[in-house]
Amino acid sequence: MLFQLAYVSLSRVPLNETTLSDILESSQRNNARDEITGILMYHDEIFFQVLEGDRSTVEKCYYERISHDPRHTSLSLMWADAVESRTFMDWAMGYVGPDEIGRHTKNSFQSLSYLTSDEPVAANINGVALELARLMFSDFQRRG
Repeated sequence: MLFQLAYVSLSRVPLNETTLSDILESSQRNNARDEITGILMYHDEIFFQVLEGDRSTVEKCYYERISHDPRHTSLSLMWADAVESRTFMDWAMGYVGPDEIGRHTKNSFQSLSYLTSDEPVAANINGVALELARLMFSDFQRRG
């Protein structure tokens, strides 16, 4: 059984493209090594991230690596539970900002445009992370 975790945090300082790119490339490298997939959103000094994979690996990533990262503060766990399958299976770490998708990385990602869709999420446990991502994306667009 897989595990998903979603959190929100605040950046200590506004991030420039270079810093954001460094975060994404490091996340992609670490997550690929640890078989973690997920998505990262950043806007107005707010991070939203979903991580998914083996429970102990995801929790170790969150509690040992992410929670000790000095670039952000005020971590708030939004969702943590077992799931039957990955929601973001194609991304070691997909990125979405308010206006662009994957712009800061060298890798190409499949479109995350479905986050803007009004279609309801299927009524299953995997829908929670996707619905949280949609809500955050919608909020980021309003802040744009």
